[in-house]
Amino acid sequence: MKLRDGMIMQEIDDQVVLVDGSESAERFNGVIRLNRTAAYVVRLLEQETSLEAIVRGLMDKYDVDAKNAQSNAEKVIESLKNAGLLEEES
Repeated sequence: MKLRDGMIMQEIDDQVVLVDGSESAERFNGVIRLNRTAAYVVRLLEQETSLEAIVRGLMDKYDVDAKNAQSNAEKVIESLKNAGLLEEES
């Protein structure tokens, strides 16, 4: 899975936001505010990746156990899927 093309993550002051920068923003025309953990997951999703790789990345970066990393990764991924912002593997 990976982030849909055209999505732009921008840091504004202490906020990190995700917006659709594509010419056709018909699927999603809003802004998503991200906490630091969600922003890290989105950065990983800029390239094709797997849930397992994201969980490992969270464990390494934030020194959390597998259960917490998995739960956080799944929440972020589910939110992005619900907003139509992820591309599934081809």
